[in-house]
Amino acid sequence: MVDILVLGVITAVFGVVFYAMWSVYYAVKAVGGPIIARLVTYGVWFMPAPLAASIIRKKGSAFLGEFLPAFLEAILPTVGGVTNIYYGLGQGLFSELVYLARRYRKYGLIEAGLASALPAIPAVTLDAILFGDIYPVNEMLLIIIAIAISGFIYGVIAYYISKTIRK
Repeated sequence: MVDILVLGVITAVFGVVFYAMWSVYYAVKAVGGPIIARLVTYGVWFMPAPLAASIIRKKGSAFLGEFLPAFLEAILPTVGGVTNIYYGLGQGLFSELVYLARRYRKYGLIEAGLASALPAIPAVTLDAILFGDIYPVNEMLLIIIAIAISGFIYGVIAYYISKTIRK
């Protein structure tokens, strides 16, 4: 029951945060361009997976921690709309892969960082497929690296938040 409540809180908080991040993303993009905008903001969209996994420490918690807020974001009137569900699925699966690879035995700092960095792959893929966000190869690589760095940083923050909550 506690795990469901934790997921509910993470869903509600990050659903609202995701909604707000659209304004931040477009403001940063207008000033710094697409790579800087992704570096600053995308990691926030990846944060709930390692947060949920680090608190709950059970199979599927990273996936649900990412998917449920994305689902809520899809219900709210945001720029991404229903496509947010696809992002939540892809990003949640890639986050969950980190914990699966560790056989759900390790929920440390590195795992949290990686669980928030790997979603860069489905995020860039979906940006290209759904929104035609395609750039020359060197720029695409920079975008993937920027998003992965952003994700890793926010994953580390999520880990430390989880440590505070678990006390």
